[in-house]
Amino acid sequence: MSGIFISYRREDSAGWARPLAKDLATEFPALHVFHDIAAIGIGEDFVEVMGRALEACAVVIVLIGPRWLDARDDEGLRRLDDPDDWVRLEVVESLQRAGLRVIPVLVGGAAMPKSPALPEPLKPLARRNAHEITDRRWEYDVGQLTAALAKIPSIAAALARSQAQADQPVHASVAPPPAPRTARVDALPAGSVFRDGDGLPEMVVIPPGRFMMGRPPGESGGLEHELPQHAVTIARAFAVGKYAVTFDEWDAFVADGGSDHHADDRTWGRGRRPVIDVSWENAQAYTAWLSNKTRHGYRLLSEAEWEYAARAGTTTRYPWGDAPGKNQAHFVGSGSQWSNKQTAPVGSFPANRFGLHDMIGNVWEWTQDCRNENYKGAPTDCSAWESGNCGVRVVRGGSWYFAADFARVAFRGRVEPADRDDSLGFRLARTL
Repeated sequence: MSGIFISYRREDSAGWARPLAKDLATEFPALHVFHDIAAIGIGEDFVEVMGRALEACAVVIVLIGPRWLDARDDEGLRRLDDPDDWVRLEVVESLQRAGLRVIPVLVGGAAMPKSPALPEPLKPLARRNAHEITDRRWEYDVGQLTAALAKIPSIAAALARSQAQADQPVHASVAPPPAPRTARVDALPAGSVFRDGDGLPEMVVIPPGRFMMGRPPGESGGLEHELPQHAVTIARAFAVGKYAVTFDEWDAFVADGGSDHHADDRTWGRGRRPVIDVSWENAQAYTAWLSNKTRHGYRLLSEAEWEYAARAGTTTRYPWGDAPGKNQAHFVGSGSQWSNKQTAPVGSFPANRFGLHDMIGNVWEWTQDCRNENYKGAPTDCSAWESGNCGVRVVRGGSWYFAADFARVAFRGRVEPADRDDSLGFRLARTL
Protein backbone atom coordinates (compact mmCIF):
# COMPACT_ATOMS: atom_id res chain seq x y z
CA MET A 1 0.00 0.00 0.00
CA SER A 2 1.75 3.15 -1.18
CA GLY A 3 -0.82 5.25 -3.03
CA ILE A 4 -2.03 8.73 -2.05
CA PHE A 5 -5.77 9.42 -1.85
CA ILE A 6 -6.98 13.05 -2.05
CA SER A 7 -10.39 13.68 -0.49
CA TYR A 8 -11.96 17.04 -1.38
CA ARG A 9 -15.30 18.71 -1.81
CA ARG A 10 -15.83 20.04 -5.33
CA GLU A 11 -17.55 23.28 -4.38
CA ASP A 12 -14.94 23.98 -1.74
CA SER A 13 -11.49 22.98 -2.97
CA ALA A 14 -11.57 21.56 -6.51
CA GLY A 15 -9.33 24.40 -7.67
CA TRP A 16 -6.60 23.30 -5.25
CA ALA A 17 -7.07 19.52 -5.57
CA ARG A 18 -6.06 19.30 -9.21
CA PRO A 19 -2.72 21.17 -9.01
CA LEU A 20 -1.87 19.35 -5.78
CA ALA A 21 -2.55 15.99 -7.45
CA LYS A 22 -0.36 17.00 -10.40
CA ASP A 23 2.48 18.07 -8.14
CA LEU A 24 2.30 14.85 -6.10
CA ALA A 25 2.21 12.71 -9.25
CA THR A 26 5.26 14.58 -10.56
CA GLU A 27 7.16 14.21 -7.31
CA PHE A 28 6.17 10.55 -6.82
CA PRO A 29 5.81 9.04 -10.32
CA ALA A 30 5.96 5.51 -8.89
CA LEU A 31 2.89 6.08 -6.71
CA HIS A 32 -0.77 6.13 -7.69
CA VAL A 33 -2.43 9.42 -6.77
CA PHE A 34 -6.20 8.99 -6.47
CA HIS A 35 -7.48 12.47 -7.20
CA ASP A 36 -11.02 11.95 -8.43
CA ILE A 37 -12.70 8.59 -8.01
CA ALA A 38 -16.05 10.11 -8.90
CA ALA A 39 -15.39 8.92 -12.46
CA ILE A 40 -16.64 5.40 -11.69
CA GLY A 41 -18.23 2.94 -14.05
CA ILE A 42 -21.96 2.98 -14.63
CA GLY A 43 -23.78 0.99 -11.96
CA GLU A 44 -20.76 0.71 -9.68
CA ASP A 45 -21.14 1.39 -5.98
CA PHE A 46 -19.25 4.50 -4.86
CA VAL A 47 -18.39 3.07 -1.44
CA GLU A 48 -16.99 -0.12 -2.97
CA VAL A 49 -14.84 1.81 -5.45
CA MET A 50 -13.65 4.09 -2.69
CA GLY A 51 -12.78 1.10 -0.53
CA ARG A 52 -10.69 -0.47 -3.29
CA ALA A 53 -8.84 2.80 -3.79
CA LEU A 54 -8.13 3.15 -0.08
CA GLU A 55 -6.78 -0.40 0.09
CA ALA A 56 -4.01 0.67 -2.29
CA CYS A 57 -3.10 3.76 -0.28
CA ALA A 58 -0.78 4.59 2.57
CA VAL A 59 -1.96 8.18 2.93
CA VAL A 60 -5.24 10.07 2.71
CA ILE A 61 -5.02 13.82 2.27
CA VAL A 62 -8.20 15.54 3.44
CA LEU A 63 -8.25 18.84 1.59
CA ILE A 64 -10.06 21.45 3.72
CA GLY A 65 -11.00 24.77 2.16
CA PRO A 66 -13.03 27.71 3.46
CA ARG A 67 -16.40 26.02 2.82
CA TRP A 68 -15.51 22.43 3.78
CA LEU A 69 -17.01 22.54 7.25
CA ASP A 70 -20.19 24.48 6.49
CA ALA A 71 -21.12 23.50 2.91
CA ARG A 72 -24.89 23.18 2.58
CA ASP A 73 -27.23 21.11 0.41
CA ASP A 74 -30.24 22.44 -1.50
CA GLU A 75 -32.36 22.33 1.66
CA GLY A 76 -29.85 24.38 3.65
CA LEU A 77 -28.63 21.40 5.72
CA ARG A 78 -24.94 20.95 6.43
CA ARG A 79 -23.51 18.28 4.13
CA LEU A 80 -21.19 16.80 6.76
CA ASP A 81 -24.21 15.92 8.90
CA ASP A 82 -25.58 13.66 6.14
CA PRO A 83 -24.36 10.06 6.71
CA ASP A 84 -24.42 9.52 2.92
CA ASP A 85 -22.37 12.60 2.05
CA TRP A 86 -19.48 11.33 -0.05
CA VAL A 87 -16.82 13.51 1.62
CA ARG A 88 -17.96 12.35 5.04
CA LEU A 89 -17.92 8.72 3.83
CA GLU A 90 -14.35 9.08 2.54
CA VAL A 91 -13.03 10.62 5.75
CA VAL A 92 -14.88 8.27 8.11
CA GLU A 93 -13.70 5.21 6.17
CA SER A 94 -10.13 6.54 6.18
CA LEU A 95 -10.12 7.20 9.91
CA GLN A 96 -11.38 3.68 10.63
CA ARG A 97 -8.66 1.91 8.64
CA ALA A 98 -5.72 0.84 10.78
CA GLY A 99 -2.33 2.00 9.55
CA LEU A 100 -3.71 4.57 7.13
CA ARG A 101 -2.15 8.02 7.63
CA VAL A 102 -4.86 10.71 7.45
CA ILE A 103 -3.47 14.22 6.90
CA PRO A 104 -5.66 17.34 6.94
CA VAL A 105 -4.32 19.87 4.43
CA LEU A 106 -5.67 23.42 4.76
CA VAL A 107 -6.07 25.61 1.66
CA GLY A 108 -7.60 28.97 0.87
CA GLY A 109 -6.94 30.29 4.37
CA ALA A 110 -9.16 27.66 6.02
CA ALA A 111 -8.72 26.93 9.73
CA MET A 112 -8.56 23.43 11.18
CA PRO A 113 -12.06 22.42 12.36
CA LYS A 114 -12.47 21.98 16.11
CA SER A 115 -13.86 18.73 17.47
CA PRO A 116 -17.20 20.19 18.72
CA ALA A 117 -17.98 21.44 15.20
CA LEU A 118 -17.59 17.96 13.65
CA PRO A 119 -20.11 15.10 13.53
CA GLU A 120 -19.26 12.32 15.98
CA PRO A 121 -17.60 9.94 13.43
CA LEU A 122 -15.37 12.77 12.19
CA LYS A 123 -14.19 14.05 15.57
CA PRO A 124 -10.90 12.05 15.46
CA LEU A 125 -9.90 14.20 12.48
CA ALA A 126 -9.50 17.19 14.81
CA ARG A 127 -6.63 15.38 16.55
CA ARG A 128 -4.61 14.96 13.36
CA ASN A 129 -1.70 17.33 12.77
CA ALA A 130 -2.57 19.53 9.79
CA HIS A 131 -0.42 21.01 7.03
CA GLU A 132 -1.23 24.35 5.41
CA ILE A 133 -0.68 25.19 1.74
CA THR A 134 -0.92 28.86 0.82
CA ASP A 135 -1.36 30.24 -2.68
CA ARG A 136 1.55 32.64 -2.24
CA ARG A 137 4.04 29.96 -1.11
CA TRP A 138 2.66 27.04 -3.08
CA GLU A 139 5.98 25.53 -4.16
CA TYR A 140 7.49 25.78 -0.68
CA ASP A 141 4.41 24.46 1.13
CA VAL A 142 3.93 21.54 -1.28
CA GLY A 143 7.66 20.83 -1.01
CA GLN A 144 7.34 20.56 2.76
CA LEU A 145 4.38 18.21 2.33
CA THR A 146 6.17 15.92 -0.13
CA ALA A 147 9.24 15.80 2.12
CA ALA A 148 7.04 14.66 5.01
CA LEU A 149 5.24 12.10 2.86
CA ALA A 150 8.54 10.62 1.67
CA LYS A 151 9.38 9.75 5.29
CA ILE A 152 6.29 7.57 5.77
CA PRO A 153 7.68 3.99 5.83
CA SER A 154 5.44 2.42 3.18
CA ILE A 155 5.98 5.33 0.78
CA ALA A 156 9.72 5.38 1.48
CA ALA A 157 9.86 1.64 0.68
CA ALA A 158 7.95 2.11 -2.58
CA LEU A 159 10.28 4.93 -3.60
CA ALA A 160 13.31 2.77 -2.82
CA ARG A 161 11.93 -0.07 -4.96
CA SER A 162 11.26 2.33 -7.80
CA GLN A 163 14.78 3.73 -7.59
CA ALA A 164 16.28 0.22 -7.60
CA GLN A 165 14.36 -0.64 -10.76
CA ALA A 166 15.48 2.59 -12.38
CA ASP A 167 19.11 1.71 -11.64
CA GLN A 168 18.86 -1.53 -13.66
CA PRO A 169 20.57 -1.34 -17.09
CA VAL A 170 18.31 -0.64 -20.04
CA HIS A 171 18.96 -2.84 -23.11
CA ALA A 172 16.75 -1.06 -25.60
CA SER A 173 18.83 0.04 -28.61
CA VAL A 174 16.92 3.26 -29.14
CA ALA A 175 15.38 5.29 -26.38
CA PRO A 176 11.82 6.46 -27.07
CA PRO A 177 11.53 10.17 -27.86
CA PRO A 178 10.27 12.36 -25.04
CA ALA A 179 6.58 13.15 -25.09
CA PRO A 180 5.80 16.67 -26.27
CA ARG A 181 4.98 19.09 -23.47
CA THR A 182 2.61 21.99 -23.74
CA ALA A 183 3.39 25.31 -22.12
CA ARG A 184 2.06 25.56 -18.58
CA VAL A 185 0.01 28.56 -17.54
CA ASP A 186 2.05 28.87 -14.36
CA ALA A 187 5.18 29.28 -16.52
CA LEU A 188 3.78 32.13 -18.61
CA PRO A 189 5.56 35.49 -18.28
CA ALA A 190 3.89 38.47 -16.63
CA GLY A 191 1.45 40.21 -18.94
CA SER A 192 0.46 37.03 -20.76
CA VAL A 193 -3.25 36.67 -21.48
CA PHE A 194 -4.94 33.25 -21.37
CA ARG A 195 -8.29 31.61 -20.77
CA ASP A 196 -9.06 28.13 -19.47
CA GLY A 197 -11.71 27.34 -22.08
CA ASP A 198 -13.80 28.79 -24.87
CA GLY A 199 -16.10 31.52 -23.63
CA LEU A 200 -14.44 31.68 -20.21
CA PRO A 201 -12.98 34.91 -18.81
CA GLU A 202 -9.66 36.18 -20.14
CA MET A 203 -7.00 36.26 -17.45
CA VAL A 204 -3.76 38.27 -17.24
CA VAL A 205 -0.62 37.02 -15.46
CA ILE A 206 0.35 39.52 -12.73
CA PRO A 207 3.99 39.47 -11.54
CA PRO A 208 5.08 39.11 -7.93
CA GLY A 209 6.25 42.25 -6.19
CA ARG A 210 6.02 44.52 -3.19
CA PHE A 211 4.04 47.72 -2.77
CA MET A 212 2.77 50.20 -0.22
CA MET A 213 -0.93 49.63 0.39
CA GLY A 214 -3.21 52.41 1.54
CA ARG A 215 -3.37 56.17 1.16
CA PRO A 216 0.04 57.76 0.58
CA PRO A 217 1.03 60.66 2.85
CA GLY A 218 -0.44 63.93 1.65
CA GLU A 219 -2.99 62.44 -0.76
CA SER A 220 -6.02 64.70 -0.93
CA GLY A 221 -9.53 63.42 -0.36
CA GLY A 222 -8.36 60.53 1.80
CA LEU A 223 -10.12 58.88 4.75
CA GLU A 224 -8.86 57.39 8.00
CA HIS A 225 -9.87 53.85 7.08
CA GLU A 226 -7.27 53.97 4.27
CA LEU A 227 -4.49 54.11 6.89
CA PRO A 228 -1.92 53.21 8.02
CA GLN A 229 -0.08 52.75 4.75
CA HIS A 230 1.87 49.50 4.98
CA ALA A 231 4.10 47.26 2.91
CA VAL A 232 2.56 44.17 1.30
CA THR A 233 4.53 41.43 -0.44
CA ILE A 234 3.16 39.40 -3.34
CA ALA A 235 5.51 36.44 -3.31
CA ARG A 236 4.10 34.57 -6.28
CA ALA A 237 2.58 35.47 -9.64
CA PHE A 238 -1.18 35.13 -9.93
CA ALA A 239 -3.77 35.89 -12.60
CA VAL A 240 -6.47 38.56 -12.65
CA GLY A 241 -9.43 38.97 -14.97
CA LYS A 242 -8.60 41.28 -17.86
CA TYR A 243 -12.11 42.67 -17.40
CA ALA A 244 -14.84 42.46 -14.81
CA VAL A 245 -17.04 39.39 -15.32
CA THR A 246 -19.51 40.14 -18.13
CA PHE A 247 -23.15 39.32 -18.69
CA ASP A 248 -22.07 36.87 -21.42
CA GLU A 249 -19.98 34.99 -18.87
CA TRP A 250 -22.64 35.18 -16.17
CA ASP A 251 -25.38 33.99 -18.52
CA ALA A 252 -23.22 30.99 -19.52
CA PHE A 253 -22.91 30.15 -15.83
CA VAL A 254 -26.70 30.28 -15.39
CA ALA A 255 -27.28 28.24 -18.56
CA ASP A 256 -24.91 25.58 -17.25
CA GLY A 257 -27.01 25.20 -14.11
CA GLY A 258 -24.59 27.03 -11.83
CA SER A 259 -27.24 29.47 -10.59
CA ASP A 260 -30.87 30.41 -11.08
CA HIS A 261 -30.16 34.12 -10.54
CA HIS A 262 -30.76 35.89 -13.85
CA ALA A 263 -29.00 39.16 -13.07
CA ASP A 264 -31.03 42.22 -14.08
CA ASP A 265 -29.35 44.39 -16.75
CA ARG A 266 -31.72 47.36 -16.13
CA THR A 267 -32.48 47.30 -19.92
CA TRP A 268 -28.96 48.64 -20.60
CA GLY A 269 -27.97 45.50 -22.49
CA ARG A 270 -26.08 42.32 -21.63
CA GLY A 271 -23.26 40.84 -23.71
CA ARG A 272 -19.98 42.63 -23.00
CA ARG A 273 -21.30 44.87 -20.26
CA PRO A 274 -20.11 43.99 -16.75
CA VAL A 275 -22.61 41.85 -14.91
CA ILE A 276 -24.49 43.83 -12.24
CA ASP A 277 -27.16 42.91 -9.69
CA VAL A 278 -24.85 40.28 -8.18
CA SER A 279 -24.12 39.87 -4.48
CA TRP A 280 -20.88 38.73 -2.86
CA GLU A 281 -22.61 35.39 -2.36
CA ASN A 282 -23.47 35.21 -6.08
CA ALA A 283 -19.84 35.97 -6.92
CA GLN A 284 -18.70 33.14 -4.63
CA ALA A 285 -21.05 30.73 -6.41
CA TYR A 286 -19.56 31.75 -9.76
CA THR A 287 -15.96 31.21 -8.62
CA ALA A 288 -16.85 27.79 -7.18
CA TRP A 289 -18.56 26.79 -10.45
CA LEU A 290 -15.61 27.99 -12.55
CA SER A 291 -13.08 26.25 -10.28
CA ASN A 292 -15.02 23.01 -10.57
CA LYS A 293 -15.41 23.37 -14.34
CA THR A 294 -11.74 24.09 -15.02
CA ARG A 295 -10.10 22.34 -12.03
CA HIS A 296 -8.21 25.56 -11.29
CA GLY A 297 -8.33 27.83 -8.26
CA TYR A 298 -10.59 30.71 -9.22
CA ARG A 299 -11.63 33.12 -6.48
CA LEU A 300 -12.25 36.77 -5.68
CA LEU A 301 -9.22 38.99 -5.27
CA SER A 302 -8.11 39.85 -1.78
CA GLU A 303 -8.25 43.57 -1.05
CA ALA A 304 -4.45 43.74 -1.16
CA GLU A 305 -4.31 41.90 -4.49
CA TRP A 306 -6.92 44.27 -5.88
CA GLU A 307 -4.96 47.37 -4.91
CA TYR A 308 -1.68 45.91 -6.18
CA ALA A 309 -3.30 45.03 -9.52
CA ALA A 310 -5.07 48.40 -9.78
CA ARG A 311 -1.97 50.46 -8.97
CA ALA A 312 0.20 48.46 -11.38
CA GLY A 313 3.35 50.02 -9.97
CA THR A 314 1.98 53.55 -9.54
CA THR A 315 1.62 55.56 -6.32
CA THR A 316 -0.80 58.27 -7.44
CA ARG A 317 -4.50 58.80 -6.64
CA TYR A 318 -5.42 57.05 -9.88
CA PRO A 319 -3.35 54.66 -11.99
CA TRP A 320 -2.86 57.43 -14.58
CA GLY A 321 -2.02 60.30 -12.19
CA ASP A 322 -3.37 62.49 -9.40
CA ALA A 323 -6.11 64.19 -11.43
CA PRO A 324 -9.32 62.39 -12.48
CA GLY A 325 -8.75 63.49 -16.07
CA LYS A 326 -11.16 62.89 -18.91
CA ASN A 327 -12.15 59.57 -20.47
CA GLN A 328 -9.60 57.63 -18.41
CA ALA A 329 -12.32 55.59 -16.69
CA HIS A 330 -16.07 55.63 -16.04
CA PHE A 331 -17.39 57.57 -13.03
CA VAL A 332 -19.41 60.72 -12.45
CA GLY A 333 -17.66 63.66 -14.11
CA SER A 334 -15.17 61.48 -15.98
CA GLY A 335 -16.19 62.79 -19.41
CA SER A 336 -17.45 59.38 -20.49
CA GLN A 337 -20.51 59.17 -22.71
CA TRP A 338 -22.05 56.83 -20.13
CA SER A 339 -21.13 58.91 -17.05
CA ASN A 340 -23.89 58.98 -14.42
CA LYS A 341 -26.21 57.13 -16.82
CA GLN A 342 -25.34 53.44 -16.97
CA THR A 343 -22.47 50.95 -17.21
CA ALA A 344 -20.11 50.88 -20.19
CA PRO A 345 -19.05 47.78 -22.14
CA VAL A 346 -15.88 46.33 -20.62
CA GLY A 347 -12.66 47.48 -22.24
CA SER A 348 -14.06 50.88 -23.23
CA PHE A 349 -11.17 52.68 -21.51
CA PRO A 350 -7.37 52.27 -21.59
CA ALA A 351 -5.78 49.37 -19.72
CA ASN A 352 -3.41 50.00 -16.84
CA ARG A 353 0.27 49.01 -16.92
CA PHE A 354 -0.59 45.40 -16.06
CA GLY A 355 -3.01 45.18 -18.99
CA LEU A 356 -6.18 45.28 -16.86
CA HIS A 357 -9.21 47.29 -17.94
CA ASP A 358 -11.72 49.15 -15.77
CA MET A 359 -10.11 48.53 -12.40
CA ILE A 360 -11.26 52.07 -11.75
CA GLY A 361 -14.94 52.94 -12.26
CA ASN A 362 -17.74 51.23 -14.20
CA VAL A 363 -18.75 48.82 -11.39
CA TRP A 364 -17.67 48.33 -7.80
CA GLU A 365 -15.77 45.06 -7.50
CA TRP A 366 -16.35 42.66 -4.62
CA THR A 367 -13.23 41.46 -2.79
CA GLN A 368 -12.86 38.49 -0.47
CA ASP A 369 -12.10 40.59 2.62
CA CYS A 370 -14.19 41.29 5.69
CA ARG A 371 -14.54 44.92 6.72
CA ASN A 372 -12.03 46.39 9.15
CA GLU A 373 -12.05 50.03 10.18
CA ASN A 374 -8.39 50.58 9.32
CA TYR A 375 -5.27 48.65 8.34
CA LYS A 376 -3.94 48.01 11.85
CA GLY A 377 -3.14 44.31 11.96
CA ALA A 378 -3.80 43.80 8.23
CA PRO A 379 -2.08 40.86 6.47
CA THR A 380 1.21 41.76 4.83
CA ASP A 381 1.34 38.77 2.46
CA CYS A 382 -1.64 39.87 0.31
CA SER A 383 -3.94 37.20 1.74
CA ALA A 384 -7.58 38.07 2.33
CA TRP A 385 -8.43 39.51 5.75
CA GLU A 386 -11.05 37.01 6.90
CA SER A 387 -11.56 38.43 10.39
CA GLY A 388 -13.27 41.59 11.55
CA ASN A 389 -16.82 42.47 10.54
CA CYS A 390 -17.59 39.67 8.09
CA GLY A 391 -21.22 40.78 7.92
CA VAL A 392 -19.83 43.47 5.63
CA ARG A 393 -17.46 42.87 2.70
CA VAL A 394 -15.08 45.30 1.00
CA VAL A 395 -15.71 46.64 -2.51
CA ARG A 396 -13.15 48.60 -4.48
CA GLY A 397 -12.80 50.80 -7.54
CA GLY A 398 -15.82 53.11 -7.60
CA SER A 399 -18.51 52.95 -10.28
CA TRP A 400 -20.46 54.79 -12.98
CA TYR A 401 -22.79 56.16 -10.28
CA PHE A 402 -20.14 57.55 -7.90
CA ALA A 403 -17.86 60.60 -8.06
CA ALA A 404 -14.10 60.70 -8.65
CA ASP A 405 -13.07 60.61 -4.98
CA PHE A 406 -14.69 57.18 -4.62
CA ALA A 407 -12.67 55.95 -7.61
CA ARG A 408 -9.29 56.66 -6.01
CA VAL A 409 -7.17 53.51 -5.83
CA ALA A 410 -6.98 53.74 -2.03
CA PHE A 411 -10.72 54.14 -1.42
CA ARG A 412 -12.47 51.27 0.41
CA GLY A 413 -16.21 50.73 0.15
CA ARG A 414 -18.30 48.41 2.28
CA VAL A 415 -21.43 46.43 1.37
CA GLU A 416 -23.35 43.60 3.02
CA PRO A 417 -22.64 40.30 1.21
CA ALA A 418 -26.28 39.64 0.26
CA ASP A 419 -26.78 43.08 -1.30
CA ARG A 420 -27.24 43.59 -5.03
CA ASP A 421 -27.57 46.77 -7.06
CA ASP A 422 -26.84 48.26 -10.47
CA SER A 423 -23.30 49.35 -9.62
CA LEU A 424 -21.99 46.11 -8.05
CA GLY A 425 -19.99 43.57 -10.07
CA PHE A 426 -16.86 41.48 -9.58
CA ARG A 427 -13.54 40.44 -11.09
CA LEU A 428 -11.74 37.12 -10.85
CA ALA A 429 -8.39 36.02 -9.51
CA ARG A 430 -6.81 32.66 -10.31
CA THR A 431 -4.04 30.86 -8.50
CA LEU A 432 -1.14 29.83 -10.75
